[in-house]
Amino acid sequence: MEELRDAADRFALGELYSEDLPMIASQALARGLDSPALVELACLHRSDCRDAAELFLTALRELDLIDAIESNWSAREADVLLRRARDHARRLLDGGGNLLAAAGHIAALLHQIGHTLEPFDPGLAELASDFEILTVYGDDGYGDPESIEADIRHACRNLLAGPPFEPVFQRSDNQSAVAESVSVVRTGPRRFWQRLSPRRWRSVRSR
Repeated sequence: MEELRDAADRFALGELYSEDLPMIASQALARGLDSPALVELACLHRSDCRDAAELFLTALRELDLIDAIESNWSAREADVLLRRARDHARRLLDGGGNLLAAAGHIAALLHQIGHTLEPFDPGLAELASDFEILTVYGDDGYGDPESIEADIRHACRNLLAGPPFEPVFQRSDNQSAVAESVSVVRTGPRRFWQRLSPRRWRSVRSR
Protein backbone atom coordinates (compact mmCIF):
# COMPACT_ATOMS: atom_id res chain seq x y z
CA MET A 1 0.00 0.00 0.00
CA GLU A 2 2.72 2.48 0.97
CA GLU A 3 4.61 1.85 -2.28
CA LEU A 4 1.49 2.76 -4.28
CA ARG A 5 0.84 5.88 -2.19
CA ASP A 6 4.44 6.97 -2.73
CA ALA A 7 4.11 6.36 -6.47
CA ALA A 8 0.94 8.47 -6.52
CA ASP A 9 2.75 11.31 -4.75
CA ARG A 10 5.68 11.16 -7.14
CA PHE A 11 3.44 11.01 -10.21
CA ALA A 12 1.46 14.03 -8.99
CA LEU A 13 4.72 16.00 -8.69
CA GLY A 14 5.98 14.96 -12.12
CA GLU A 15 8.73 12.73 -10.71
CA LEU A 16 7.13 9.73 -12.45
CA TYR A 17 5.54 9.66 -15.92
CA SER A 18 2.56 7.96 -17.52
CA GLU A 19 4.92 5.44 -19.14
CA ASP A 20 6.00 4.31 -15.66
CA LEU A 21 2.49 3.53 -14.40
CA PRO A 22 1.87 0.11 -16.06
CA MET A 23 4.99 -1.32 -14.38
CA ILE A 24 3.97 0.22 -11.04
CA ALA A 25 0.55 -1.40 -11.40
CA SER A 26 2.11 -4.76 -12.29
CA GLN A 27 4.35 -4.62 -9.22
CA ALA A 28 1.35 -3.75 -7.02
CA LEU A 29 -0.57 -6.74 -8.39
CA ALA A 30 2.44 -8.96 -7.69
CA ARG A 31 2.39 -7.76 -4.06
CA GLY A 32 -1.22 -8.91 -3.72
CA LEU A 33 -3.16 -5.70 -4.37
CA ASP A 34 -6.07 -6.03 -6.78
CA SER A 35 -8.67 -3.78 -8.42
CA PRO A 36 -10.24 -3.66 -11.91
CA ALA A 37 -8.53 -0.39 -12.82
CA LEU A 38 -5.18 -1.63 -11.52
CA VAL A 39 -5.41 -4.71 -13.76
CA GLU A 40 -6.36 -2.57 -16.76
CA LEU A 41 -3.48 -0.20 -16.05
CA ALA A 42 -0.99 -3.07 -15.82
CA CYS A 43 -2.09 -4.26 -19.27
CA LEU A 44 -1.29 -0.96 -20.99
CA HIS A 45 1.75 -0.77 -23.25
CA ARG A 46 4.34 1.93 -22.56
CA SER A 47 3.80 3.31 -26.06
CA ASP A 48 0.08 3.93 -25.45
CA CYS A 49 -0.48 5.37 -21.97
CA ARG A 50 -3.07 8.03 -22.76
CA ASP A 51 -5.47 6.63 -20.17
CA ALA A 52 -2.84 5.72 -17.59
CA ALA A 53 -3.26 8.76 -15.32
CA GLU A 54 -7.04 8.39 -15.06
CA LEU A 55 -6.80 4.62 -14.55
CA PHE A 56 -4.23 5.13 -11.79
CA LEU A 57 -6.52 7.63 -10.03
CA THR A 58 -9.44 5.21 -10.34
CA ALA A 59 -7.34 2.34 -8.98
CA LEU A 60 -6.33 4.43 -5.96
CA ARG A 61 -10.02 5.12 -5.25
CA GLU A 62 -10.93 1.45 -5.66
CA LEU A 63 -8.22 0.49 -3.16
CA ASP A 64 -9.36 3.21 -0.70
CA LEU A 65 -5.93 4.83 -0.90
CA ILE A 66 -7.37 8.27 -1.61
CA ASP A 67 -10.54 10.11 -0.70
CA ALA A 68 -13.34 9.48 -3.18
CA ILE A 69 -13.71 13.24 -3.70
CA GLU A 70 -10.07 13.64 -4.76
CA SER A 71 -10.98 14.06 -8.40
CA ASN A 72 -7.77 15.12 -10.11
CA TRP A 73 -3.99 15.09 -9.94
CA SER A 74 -3.75 18.82 -9.23
CA ALA A 75 -5.48 18.26 -5.89
CA ARG A 76 -3.05 15.44 -5.15
CA GLU A 77 -0.07 17.59 -6.12
CA ALA A 78 -1.17 20.42 -3.82
CA ASP A 79 -1.66 17.97 -0.95
CA VAL A 80 1.82 16.48 -1.43
CA LEU A 81 3.44 19.92 -1.63
CA LEU A 82 1.74 21.01 1.59
CA ARG A 83 2.77 17.79 3.35
CA ARG A 84 6.39 18.27 2.28
CA ALA A 85 6.36 21.91 3.43
CA ARG A 86 4.98 20.84 6.79
CA ASP A 87 7.61 18.13 7.10
CA HIS A 88 10.31 20.80 6.66
CA ALA A 89 8.59 22.98 9.28
CA ARG A 90 8.34 20.10 11.74
CA ARG A 91 12.02 19.24 11.36
CA LEU A 92 12.99 22.88 11.89
CA LEU A 93 11.00 23.12 15.10
CA ASP A 94 12.63 19.87 16.25
CA GLY A 95 16.03 21.51 15.78
CA GLY A 96 17.07 19.83 12.55
CA GLY A 97 18.54 21.34 9.40
CA ASN A 98 19.63 24.78 8.27
CA LEU A 99 16.97 27.33 9.20
CA LEU A 100 17.29 29.66 6.20
CA ALA A 101 17.68 26.87 3.65
CA ALA A 102 14.60 25.08 4.97
CA ALA A 103 12.60 28.33 5.02
CA GLY A 104 13.50 28.83 1.35
CA HIS A 105 12.34 25.28 0.53
CA ILE A 106 9.07 25.88 2.37
CA ALA A 107 8.48 29.15 0.49
CA ALA A 108 9.06 27.44 -2.87
CA LEU A 109 6.74 24.54 -2.01
CA LEU A 110 3.94 26.83 -0.83
CA HIS A 111 4.24 29.10 -3.88
CA GLN A 112 4.02 26.02 -6.10
CA ILE A 113 0.65 25.22 -4.52
CA GLY A 114 -0.51 28.61 -5.79
CA HIS A 115 0.43 27.60 -9.34
CA THR A 116 -1.33 24.24 -8.92
CA LEU A 117 -4.64 25.15 -7.29
CA GLU A 118 -6.92 28.09 -7.95
CA PRO A 119 -7.97 29.98 -5.98
CA PHE A 120 -4.90 30.00 -3.72
CA ASP A 121 -5.80 30.13 -0.01
CA PRO A 122 -5.11 33.82 0.90
CA GLY A 123 -3.66 32.96 4.31
CA LEU A 124 -1.34 30.35 2.81
CA ALA A 125 -0.29 32.81 0.09
CA GLU A 126 0.67 35.40 2.71
CA LEU A 127 2.49 32.79 4.79
CA ALA A 128 4.43 31.70 1.68
CA SER A 129 5.47 35.32 1.12
CA ASP A 130 6.51 35.60 4.78
CA PHE A 131 8.82 32.59 4.44
CA GLU A 132 10.28 34.10 1.27
CA ILE A 133 10.80 37.53 2.86
CA LEU A 134 12.47 36.02 5.92
CA THR A 135 14.76 33.93 3.72
CA VAL A 136 15.83 36.99 1.71
CA TYR A 137 16.37 39.05 4.87
CA GLY A 138 18.44 36.29 6.44
CA ASP A 139 20.53 35.67 3.32
CA ASP A 140 21.19 39.38 2.74
CA GLY A 141 21.94 40.21 6.36
CA TYR A 142 18.97 42.49 6.98
CA GLY A 143 17.73 42.82 10.55
CA ASP A 144 18.66 40.94 13.68
CA PRO A 145 19.49 37.25 12.98
CA GLU A 146 17.86 36.09 16.21
CA SER A 147 14.64 37.95 15.37
CA ILE A 148 14.60 36.45 11.88
CA GLU A 149 15.09 32.95 13.28
CA ALA A 150 12.29 33.54 15.79
CA ASP A 151 9.98 34.73 13.00
CA ILE A 152 10.81 31.66 10.88
CA ARG A 153 9.90 29.41 13.80
CA HIS A 154 6.70 31.42 14.26
CA ALA A 155 5.89 30.89 10.57
CA CYS A 156 6.54 27.14 10.95
CA ARG A 157 4.13 26.93 13.88
CA ASN A 158 1.48 28.80 11.89
CA LEU A 159 1.95 26.44 8.94
CA LEU A 160 1.48 23.39 11.16
CA ALA A 161 -1.51 24.92 12.96
CA GLY A 162 -3.56 25.77 9.86
CA PRO A 163 -5.95 25.90 8.24
CA PRO A 164 -6.84 28.68 8.68
CA PHE A 165 -3.28 29.86 8.01
CA GLU A 166 -2.12 32.95 9.89
CA PRO A 167 0.69 35.11 8.43
CA VAL A 168 3.60 36.30 10.55
CA PHE A 169 3.44 39.88 9.27
CA GLN A 170 0.19 41.82 9.20
CA ARG A 171 -0.43 43.72 5.96
CA SER A 172 -3.07 45.84 4.27
CA ASP A 173 -5.16 44.48 1.38
CA ASN A 174 -2.97 46.40 -1.08
CA GLN A 175 0.22 44.97 0.45
CA SER A 176 -1.23 41.45 0.19
CA ALA A 177 -1.91 41.92 -3.53
CA VAL A 178 1.59 43.29 -4.15
CA ALA A 179 3.23 40.47 -2.17
CA GLU A 180 1.29 37.86 -4.14
CA SER A 181 2.26 39.47 -7.48
CA VAL A 182 5.94 39.61 -6.50
CA SER A 183 5.85 35.95 -5.46
CA VAL A 184 4.37 34.87 -8.79
CA VAL A 185 7.07 36.78 -10.68
CA ARG A 186 9.85 35.31 -8.53
CA THR A 187 8.68 31.71 -8.73
CA GLY A 188 7.74 31.73 -12.42
CA PRO A 189 5.03 29.74 -14.19
CA ARG A 190 3.89 26.26 -13.31
CA ARG A 191 6.21 23.47 -14.40
CA PHE A 192 4.87 22.58 -17.85
CA TRP A 193 7.22 19.61 -18.14
CA GLN A 194 5.42 17.66 -15.42
CA ARG A 195 2.98 16.25 -17.96
CA LEU A 196 5.57 15.53 -20.67
CA SER A 197 7.00 12.13 -21.39
CA PRO A 198 10.74 11.69 -20.62
CA ARG A 199 11.54 11.72 -24.33
CA ARG A 200 9.61 14.93 -24.96
CA TRP A 201 11.10 16.64 -21.88
CA ARG A 202 14.62 15.81 -23.03
CA SER A 203 13.75 17.32 -26.42
CA VAL A 204 12.41 20.55 -24.88
CA ARG A 205 15.28 20.82 -22.39
CA SER A 206 17.91 20.51 -25.15
CA ARG A 207 16.57 23.47 -27.14
